[in-house]
Amino acid sequence: MALRINGTRLKEARLFNHLTMSSLADQVGVSKQAISKYEHNKIEISSNVFQKLVQVLNFPLYFFTDVEKVPYQDDGTFYRSRLTATQSEKQPSKTYKKAAAYLRDYFENYIDFPTLDTNIELDGSPENAANELRELWQLDDRPINDIVDLMERHGLIIVNVDFNSNKVDARSGYVEIGEKQYYIVLVNAENTNFFREQFTLAHELGHYAMHAKLYHPQEDLLGQDYRNIENEANKFASAFLMPKDSFTADLTRDGFINLDTFIDLKSKWNVSIAAMVHRAHDLELIDDREYVKLQKQISYRGWRTKEIMDDEKIMSEPKALNQAFELLEEHQVVHPKDLNDKLREMYGIVFPNEILSQILGIDLDKFRSSIVRLKTSEIKK
Repeated sequence: MALRINGTRLKEARLFNHLTMSSLADQVGVSKQAISKYEHNKIEISSNVFQKLVQVLNFPLYFFTDVEKVPYQDDGTFYRSRLTATQSEKQPSKTYKKAAAYLRDYFENYIDFPTLDTNIELDGSPENAANELRELWQLDDRPINDIVDLMERHGLIIVNVDFNSNKVDARSGYVEIGEKQYYIVLVNAENTNFFREQFTLAHELGHYAMHAKLYHPQEDLLGQDYRNIENEANKFASAFLMPKDSFTADLTRDGFINLDTFIDLKSKWNVSIAAMVHRAHDLELIDDREYVKLQKQISYRGWRTKEIMDDEKIMSEPKALNQAFELLEEHQVVHPKDLNDKLREMYGIVFPNEILSQILGIDLDKFRSSIVRLKTSEIKK
């Protein structure tokens, strides 16, 4: 028996698993040319080969056979990554973004979420853009205590996922489902701490505020263009987290600035010592000589990878999608094991439970069907 599968979905699952056509072909027992033809919908596939594909790629069967019932579009992704990060390491973000967007869109049938401003487009320097967004969000010039909570309260979707890569800190971008737009921010949960996460998310917030409406698709940005927008996002993050006047007042209160000054302020401003030193240099509160001296002291203490006090604050966890799901489960609207059935019925798509559990922040075991049940009649006696 032969059948025709959704070639686009096959390619997506292959890339999600970091497999080339050749490596997938070897595991399934067909030629590279056959995989290419499956992905381009040029030939049908035997049931035996199809079963092997499902097993190797570990995606649900219906992922490969269904088509979207509601139009979906990925408007591109900004990557906060090292330049050595490969496309293979970046690729899974598209699937995570898609799954997060479908879950959010489904939940909106029952849940009131904060509204996202999809028309925001702040012009000018990163410093001015950061100040303008603070005014829009009525933040004054106080420190940001929890940027995850702040961004979720303004409609951005934050998701912690394991990218299996230490070269990508975060990625973000718009997606569209039907006529709705969502801005998804994916954070590498295995490669950060609270203070680093604050800056990473402020960096992605800069892309949302300054770049998301200007560059489409963002993956086309290479070389110097890529470096320019990354630099702008870093400057935005620095200005957003450390407003010029209030940060300057704190830093210069004792009349002199040394490494202890930054250590004392770390828990107040909720950013790394390295980020504060860089901000102080940008604001010309320290000169080049002092900046180099401080950088040497940071290196000497081994704080490039882990600073003093990094373990004193627990990393913030996204709450919106998790809370939405728990509300629906509590009111018996949906159970984890039925979630893919709901997504398939409404959108014509399903996802591996491992992906759904990461996005929702719930235990994978909840997706497994129970073998036994309580005798409720006995419990009531």
